[in-house]
Amino acid sequence: MLALVFLWLVTTSIQGCKSKGDDPLPEPQTSEQEKVTALLTAGTGTWAPSAATNSVIVAGFDVTEEFFSDFTIRFSANQLFTTGTTPVWLRQDTWQFKSGTANIIIRGQDSREVKIENISETELKLTLDWPLTTFGGRTRSLPGTYVFTLKK
Repeated sequence: MLALVFLWLVTTSIQGCKSKGDDPLPEPQTSEQEKVTALLTAGTGTWAPSAATNSVIVAGFDVTEEFFSDFTIRFSANQLFTTGTTPVWLRQDTWQFKSGTANIIIRGQDSREVKIENISETELKLTLDWPLTTFGGRTRSLPGTYVFTLKK
């Protein structure tokens, strides 16, 4: 009888033990930068001013039609591409997040900071401080903080 009790104790204690290999691996955590990059690049990754007014404003003035006619910006994992008229964006550039943030982009060629004010699957709001004034030709611009409200 004692042997049966001993055998039962050994069997139940072995069944209760699990090796560390039996535990499921924890899911890798997605960083905020990865989440924002996924939103920026989802689908075609192309963003454009909405049909509504005030899609691009500077100094309180809507400059969408005057300075950003047919403007689009497309993001890939580390590059951006623009079309249409744009005095403050290059046609092609690199980008990366400012260290330790997921809401500030550093442009590659001029190291200007672009702040992501808001981002969702369908809307992107960016601000860019632009110190230059150029008038005439295709590159006219005003100095100030440009606010871009873009849609997919």
